[in-house]
Order: sequence, then structure tokens, then C-alpha cells
Amino acid sequence: MTAIEQTRQDALKLFNQLGLPTLRDEDWKYTDASRLQDLLEPAPTDENIHIKDMGITGLDAYRMVFINGMFAEAESDLPEGVSILSLAELEKNSVGDDAKGIAKLFAVDTQAPLLNGFNAYNAAKASDGAVIILADNTVLTKPLYILHISNQSNVVRHSFMLGKHAQAEIIEHFISTHNHQALSNACSFVALKAEAHLEHSRIQQEGGKQSHVARVQVKQCKGSSYTFHGIELGAALSRTDLVVNLHGESASCNLNGLFVLGGRQHADHHTRIDHKAPHCTSRELYRTVLNGRAHGVFNGKVMVHEGAVQTDSDMQNGNLLLSKHAEIDTKPELEIYNDDVKCAHGATVGQLDDKQLFYLRSRGVSEETAQELLTFAFADEVLVAMRNQTVRSYVEKAAFAKLPYSEDLEALLGE
Repeated sequence: MTAIEQTRQDALKLFNQLGLPTLRDEDWKYTDASRLQDLLEPAPTDENIHIKDMGITGLDAYRMVFINGMFAEAESDLPEGVSILSLAELEKNSVGDDAKGIAKLFAVDTQAPLLNGFNAYNAAKASDGAVIILADNTVLTKPLYILHISNQSNVVRHSFMLGKHAQAEIIEHFISTHNHQALSNACSFVALKAEAHLEHSRIQQEGGKQSHVARVQVKQCKGSSYTFHGIELGAALSRTDLVVNLHGESASCNLNGLFVLGGRQHADHHTRIDHKAPHCTSRELYRTVLNGRAHGVFNGKVMVHEGAVQTDSDMQNGNLLLSKHAEIDTKPELEIYNDDVKCAHGATVGQLDDKQLFYLRSRGVSEETAQELLTFAFADEVLVAMRNQTVRSYVEKAAFAKLPYSEDLEALLGE
């Protein structure tokens, strides 16, 4: 048995021990994963996937396409001179000491926060993924756009490793083309060496009966920076765990999240930031816009460890309920084992402000358009952090197309 096979088998044993999380688990008490048990394995389908014009059109980026969890080389456009590889190809061609190194890509850290059975299953069953290794001082001149298209359940596992002073922008986009129940299980592991910089966007736009379970795990060295944009638009049920380890002095992270949900959609983000070194900074801003009977869950925890002096952290969660049937469960948390810190957190839940509505109405704006403008302004405060204007415009249009009277808003904004 090879080192990779042994590591995968160990992960499967761990999954059999853990099982899927239940409502009795504190971190899952608002998200029922029991209905996903039967969706773990892909069901056969005769539907063909045609990827032409799918995804973010007009985006000037390198492109890596995965269809049902497998790398589609013919549909991809990768840069030369940069190590961007298929995990499946690495696994297939590895022998000896190389296999031992690649086996680490499938290892499960049993001490990591928010560990659950989905993570172990991902390591055991991942069919493919992107392995991105940027050498020291390498700057990726264009974004890397990783497009995931599925019409059945799939499991994918990525590793992004940036060397000292390396810089990159990575965009993950999840789309499904079918109208039946299935599950996407996706994990991304990020390692940033000293002074490395990564802007990482995840756009979840799966089909109405799809479910999506994800984990993003980040380790940062001295002076590195990580910016995350988590966009939740699709899927019947979606859950993302985001774990950031500020391991080196003066590291920083910015976590931005936006849910725009309607119908009976359910989206849950659990975030955990560990300040383990001095002079680190974290900023976190999550906003949800919920209509119909949608249910949002946000649980953000910042842990300041002993020795992490002069930590500077701020976490805010704002929630806008457009329907009396919409529901949000929010829980921002701080756990501090150090006196020399500056930390703040807060959460708000409410509806559109009557005074602001009246102000717009008094200036000739219809009630429906006034509601749309205020909703747009509320949500767009998260999106302004996106430096890539093409991606931001795509998300804005996709998000606000889900809201009532979106045509009126589009006309008013002149888009």
C-alpha cells in the first residue's frame, strides 16, 4: 500500500468514526446534515455538460475548469512557468518519496477547529483538485479562475501554497447544471509564507436542489495577508467552515461574506480566526439579505492566544430580513487570553429603515425601488472590498436579480 493510499484509508476510518454531524453538535445545531447522507456518492446521470459561456464572461484570467470534480484540461488555460497541477495527476504519477510528500495533501488535521465527518470524507474520496505552488517572489499576473461545474455529487480538494513575497488572486466559482438532489464537497487549504498576499473569492451559485459543504483552512506566516470573499447565492443547503491561523507576527486577514437567499434556502458560515502571534490584525464583515422563508446562520469566533500581544480584531455581522418568515441565527464570539489587545464584535438584525424609505419616497422614488436601493446599499458594503471589478459586477447582478423589482433597480442604476 502506498503512502497516499494509507493516508486516504486513515481518512476513511476517521469518517466512519465521526460520521456526519448532527443537530446535537453545537456547531451544527442550526444546520441539519442528516439529509445529505444519501448524497455522498454520485448518482449516474445521462445529462451532458456544455460549458460554453458558463461562468463569469469577460474575465481576463487564467482558467482551470473542473467538471464533476475532475480537471478538464482541454477547457483550461494555465500560465507557463508556474506550478499549477491536477491533484489526480500528481497522485497517479507519484512514487517513492514523492508519494510521501503528496500524501500530506490528503492528511486530516484531527486537532483543527471545526473538524467534522465531511472533512474526513473529502480527504478519503476527493477525485481531483488544484495544487498551486508559487515560488518565492512570484506574482501571478492575472487572476486564476477555478470554475466548478457539476450535474452530480462530487468531491474536490485544493491546495494553494504561496512562497515568500508571492502574490495571487484566486476565484472559485461553483455552478451546477441539473435540477435534482446532489452534494458538492469542497475543501481548500491555503499556506502563505512570509509577506505573501492572496485574495481569495468563493462564489457559490449551485442549483436549487443542490447542497454544498465546504471548508477553507488557512495558515499564515509573518507579514502575510489573506483576503476572503464568500458569496452565497445558490443551493438549497450550503455550509462553509473558514478557519484562519495567524501563525506569524504581523499577519493580517480580511474576511467578507454576503448571503442573498430566498425561498427555503439555507446558508451557514462558521468562521474561526486564531491570533497566535503578536501584532496581527483581523477584520470580518458578513451581511445577509434574506427573503421568503430563507434561513441564514453566522457563527464567527476570534481566539486571541497567550503571547498574541497588540492583537487588533473587529468582527461585524449585519442581517436584513425582507420577509416576516425569514430567519437568522447569529453568534459573534471573542475568546481572549491576553490583556494587550483591541477587539470588538457586534451583530444587528432588522428590516429596512422606515425613515430612509420615507426620505426616498419624498423625493419621487417609488416604494419598491426605494426598498431595492436600500437593500443594494446594505449588501454592497461587503462587495466594495472586491478589487476585481469584473467579478464584483457579476456578483452584484447575480445577487440582486434574486430580489423583487430587480428590473426597476437595474434601470435606476443605469446598468
